[in-house]
Amino acid sequence: MSYLQSLPVFLAVVEEGSFSAAAKKLRLTQPTISFHIDNLEKDFNCQLFTRTTKGVLLTTYGETLYQNTYKIHDVIRETQNQISAMVAGNAGHITIGASTIPAEYILPALLADYLGQHPDIKLSLKTGDSGTILESFREGLFPIAIVGSKPDSSMFSHPLWIDELVLIAHPDIAASLPPDPQTADIFNLPFVIRAATSGTRSSFFETLAEHGITSEPHSTILEVGGSESLKSAVLHKVGIGFISRWAVQRELADDRLRVIPLPSFKVERQFYAVCRPPLLPTCVQLFWDFLIGTKSLTL
Repeated sequence: MSYLQSLPVFLAVVEEGSFSAAAKKLRLTQPTISFHIDNLEKDFNCQLFTRTTKGVLLTTYGETLYQNTYKIHDVIRETQNQISAMVAGNAGHITIGASTIPAEYILPALLADYLGQHPDIKLSLKTGDSGTILESFREGLFPIAIVGSKPDSSMFSHPLWIDELVLIAHPDIAASLPPDPQTADIFNLPFVIRAATSGTRSSFFETLAEHGITSEPHSTILEVGGSESLKSAVLHKVGIGFISRWAVQRELADDRLRVIPLPSFKVERQFYAVCRPPLLPTCVQLFWDFLIGTKSLTL
């Protein structure tokens, strides 16, 4: 028998002052009370009580156990409170994986809103390109992922927001193009592109292929790992590049960058939320529900 089972009996004996009174309080027999106290004394290899004609008194050892038993009860009570809050969804830690565009330009405002409603929740945001985030999700590093490329059928996913991908250029480069540039005009320019695992890159070329454009830029001058690097390179006239409109709102408004129109079509993609049910603790499920409720979000 674990001595933890005997601690409530020990406390009752201390508080009631005798084995018989503790037995009455706990609705146990007096031999059962004696059994539990004997069990504790054997476990701790010391005498916990001094027996008197009027009842029992704590020994020095018993006093130490008494004080620490209350500490144990405080820890158990705090643990119960923490778990109750987690079950209710009012506490917990949620780790989210997100590709660069959602992580840098969409989620910060949404997470601030969520934390304002749930101040006792802790959030961690892990970022990377879509391929890296999905691989980390498969490895179980976080329960929810948000990516810019469609997950395969083995994953439970839900469509979120629509993103428009645009070709951006420094105003000086954009001014050198004809008013309605054709694919050949565009693809003759030097390109800055994202890495092969990027959802932005795969979505862009997949859309071009759907419109019968199977050729690729003649000159890929720089490959970068993220949207901020691509934007910076384009601002410095390294080349042109395709990027989420979310990432360049300010630069377009300030005319520090310009959009090069594509011939007769837009390039759009879907962001997806991915999870692995069941979602535990409750706060993870509540955050998923919140996330799904934001799918009408627009630029």
